[in-house]
Amino acid sequence: MMKEQTLLVPHEEDPLLAFAPEEPGLQWQRIMGMAVHGDANWELEICRKTCMTLAEAKSFAAADDRITFFFYVKHYAIMCRHQVLHAGDVVFFSGTPVLVAEAGADSFEKPAAPGSRFSITAAPGNHWVSIQAHMQVPFLSSTQAHAYLWPCLLPGQAHGAELQGGGLQAVLCYCPPHEVTDEVSEHPFAQGGWWVCGQYVHAGGKLQAEQTCFGGPYMAVAPGDILSCRIVYDAANHSWLQTITNCSNKDSVIFPMNAKQKTGQALEKNMLGFCLEKLLPARHEHSRLLHQCLSLFNVIARLTYPQSQLGQDLNQLPYIDNARLSDDQTCLHIGRIVLYNPMMHAGE
Repeated sequence: MMKEQTLLVPHEEDPLLAFAPEEPGLQWQRIMGMAVHGDANWELEICRKTCMTLAEAKSFAAADDRITFFFYVKHYAIMCRHQVLHAGDVVFFSGTPVLVAEAGADSFEKPAAPGSRFSITAAPGNHWVSIQAHMQVPFLSSTQAHAYLWPCLLPGQAHGAELQGGGLQAVLCYCPPHEVTDEVSEHPFAQGGWWVCGQYVHAGGKLQAEQTCFGGPYMAVAPGDILSCRIVYDAANHSWLQTITNCSNKDSVIFPMNAKQKTGQALEKNMLGFCLEKLLPARHEHSRLLHQCLSLFNVIARLTYPQSQLGQDLNQLPYIDNARLSDDQTCLHIGRIVLYNPMMHAGE
């Protein structure tokens, strides 16, 4: 049996990631002999560059979450409206590719976790005691779409069994503008926008409906802001503390959470999760979703006990960049995790 330990995690910071060199790094899905169709939505073009190598184009696109795909001109290409592009020209887009055959170009789509969800489970008897991750508030979003992004810690779930406790989530949310009514006129996000807060969500068990989801103070954030999210277990008090800091202006929100079993023991969290939810109200069922991808980067997660096999296959996943385990085998570092819904997944 593992000896009980008291583990408090000091504030650990990697420098903000210099995103995604070509090797090692994100593994792009190549679509041979294809470029963007003339009838596609060219308003989602982010930018275009000239005289780039393919490696430079991948690195440039990987560094910008607005970009979900690009096409690279190998020889020359004649596009819509008689545009002539030459070798080394690259056009970068957000959204979903709508492609047409073009012998002079190849398209490349950014990889992403299937279903916009990714999780890492600790070994039986082990559990996570902290997670910190950075995320950037998106630049591009539909005015009609809800979007939620979070890193979270969850209790384990045996096959066919209910969750024995809730998940701790640092949630970034986009809220579309509300219709002006007396009910929402005083809401701080009645005009729509991005906001963030700590959350506790209970997905099972016997809690009443009003107890299943609650959270701490929230703060408005702006596109481009970098947010640092930390969820840390205080072993001395059997409690959790969520802290979200806006690195752009040092504003922060804090949400303490004391969740115990009937025995008085703190609920263990042995599943580390990352998720992007994109939801639409029923009245907007035909509206466009979030156009860009989202990333969690500089992820640092710590376990109670060493686990030598932790994360050993993560670098084989096309949407994971630079995963490594600390020398003491208790701390997992991940450079970047990409979440969105691509047209196809690399490796399939």
